[in-house]
Amino acid sequence: MDFAATGKERRIFGVDFSGAKDAGRKIWISEGVVSDNILHIHQCYPIFEVVPDNSKQRDVCLSALRDLILSNNNSVFGMDFPFSLPHKLMSGKDWCSFVSGFPDEYESADDFRKKMQQMGGKTELKRLTDVEVKAPFSIYNLWVYKQTYFGIHDVLRPLVTEDKACAVPMQEPECEKPWLMEICPASTLKSEDLYIGYKGRTEKEEIKRKHILDKLIEKGMIVSDDIKEKIIRNKDGDALDSFVAAYATYRSVLKMNDIIGKLPDIYLREGYTFF
Repeated sequence: MDFAATGKERRIFGVDFSGAKDAGRKIWISEGVVSDNILHIHQCYPIFEVVPDNSKQRDVCLSALRDLILSNNNSVFGMDFPFSLPHKLMSGKDWCSFVSGFPDEYESADDFRKKMQQMGGKTELKRLTDVEVKAPFSIYNLWVYKQTYFGIHDVLRPLVTEDKACAVPMQEPECEKPWLMEICPASTLKSEDLYIGYKGRTEKEEIKRKHILDKLIEKGMIVSDDIKEKIIRNKDGDALDSFVAAYATYRSVLKMNDIIGKLPDIYLREGYTFF
């Protein structure tokens, strides 16, 4: 399969993920399609807007996210949460065994973090991909562990174990299923020299959000003025993160022929961050 060509024919979703109790407010999604090698962003919204009664509760919103993925087979989803652990913390399991046994191994997000700390020692371990893409935190850092836990537990595992989606590159993409990629907006922005303080309520951060948005649009994206305004005015930066995630997803699709089937085995256990 020509993975890059097939990927360009798919709808692109950038997902800024959250494991917070009110995840519906924090999970933002940017949707787009590719035309003439340009990514056209058609929608950008918090997931609670597509949830019955606009519930922001985590369980309801993560279920809605799974449904969104399942209803878009011809799509690529760039997901902002880690898909695996440092290999030293996987107890010798391969990736599929790790994912399928995840709920039995960790009964809660706090239990997950506690066990990671016990196994990892004083220093928070990072995966090889975390180091390479300059990810800000370890996958079980205080600021990230709920993202990791609920992303794997409530989104990745159900889709993968029921054979309804492909987690790339641990699984080879299949034409009839949605593709899931791990992305990290911070890493993408660092690669573009755009990692600046854009989250905040002041005019200063708003100007920075506009600067980042304008620079990414210059690289081959089209977005309406209404969506631009929505992204710039979102003070927490989640809307912009989903936009960056969509950009990273599309950019990664173009490189898939150089990635699928060609990565060292460690990435097939620890996961691989597309950026």
